[in-house]
Amino acid sequence: MSGAKRQPTLAMKREAAQQRDRAQYGAKRDMILKAAGPVLERHGFAGTTVDAIAKEAGVDRATVYYYFSDKGAIFRAAVHDGLAEMVSDLEEVAASGEAPEVRLRNSMRVLMRSFEKHYPQLYIYLRNSDSASIIDEQLNSELIASGRRYEDLVEQVVRDGIKQGVFKTSLPPKVFAKSVTGMLNWTSRWFVPGGVLDADDVADGMADTILSGVKVR
Repeated sequence: MSGAKRQPTLAMKREAAQQRDRAQYGAKRDMILKAAGPVLERHGFAGTTVDAIAKEAGVDRATVYYYFSDKGAIFRAAVHDGLAEMVSDLEEVAASGEAPEVRLRNSMRVLMRSFEKHYPQLYIYLRNSDSASIIDEQLNSELIASGRRYEDLVEQVVRDGIKQGVFKTSLPPKVFAKSVTGMLNWTSRWFVPGGVLDADDVADGMADTILSGVKVR
């Protein structure tokens, strides 16, 4: 019947819920994202199911589908949120006006804190090429842009340090920046939140090692 009232889809319900109570909607959404982390770490993306995520979150699968269309949407949302937060915090560090060595250390803390908070989704993306098939074109562009921006920010810190006579290195600033980001990205192979070292411990230890080699005494 052409005059029949159209039934709302799950996508329409999600949008309505967001408009009705953004705070409550956001809290439940974040809870599901957090619950997905340990499931993804145990089973990988291929072995993860919406049922397993629902069980970890303590909700039924219908609730998960109310917030996300599928497990791929959960993964993409976690990666997007982590990147957006990381880049925002890095920009804040860059604009702080702190000394180059302080900005370098703080930018390294920002990245490690993002890895810790959004564990393991960001790490899964870094260490598994299979996850690339889950990332859509828009998110892939964000990943590339955020990686470049992070390297640019580190490179600028190095350039400032050299210009101010604080740093001395035989490496070109761009290569130096890639060395720092590469060291941090490699933590995807071994860092696990809740262990002996937290994110700041790792970032500070790496920063100490780097600064001891380039800081003019």
